[in-house]
Amino acid sequence: MRASASPYTMILGAMGLIPFVFATYLSWTDTTLFDRSGLYLFITYGAIILSFLSGTLWGQFIHKESSLVSKYLLISSNVVAVAAWFSLLLDIQVLSIALLFLGFISTFWGEARFAREADTEVSPYLTLRFVLTMIVCVLHLLVFYPSY
Repeated sequence: MRASASPYTMILGAMGLIPFVFATYLSWTDTTLFDRSGLYLFITYGAIILSFLSGTLWGQFIHKESSLVSKYLLISSNVVAVAAWFSLLLDIQVLSIALLFLGFISTFWGEARFAREADTEVSPYLTLRFVLTMIVCVLHLLVFYPSY
């Protein structure tokens, strides 16, 4: 795990929120983009980002010694990536949003647990990941609310 959050990490993390915010706006205003609803754009982007985050867990596993927690993290990252893909196949968009919401929380929880095993102090990177995850989760709730 990184010891610090570089300016690039912070900038890219913040820029990664833009499609979530934009899709949330489209969803709330019932507007489409390229004949796709905001909800559809939100779900597809969420699945991509969740798969990406699952891949970063693989990268962390490769660079750490093997332990029970790291093996659990490796397996759970695969489960989350498959769940992200599965969310795209669901015909009920509310279920897709809920599945992605749980995936983002699970991914952060796994990363935080892995960090706790490797290092006892909370790194700036993990703090950044927490903030970004909370923003994404709030946006999931905002998109979920009108649909429910």
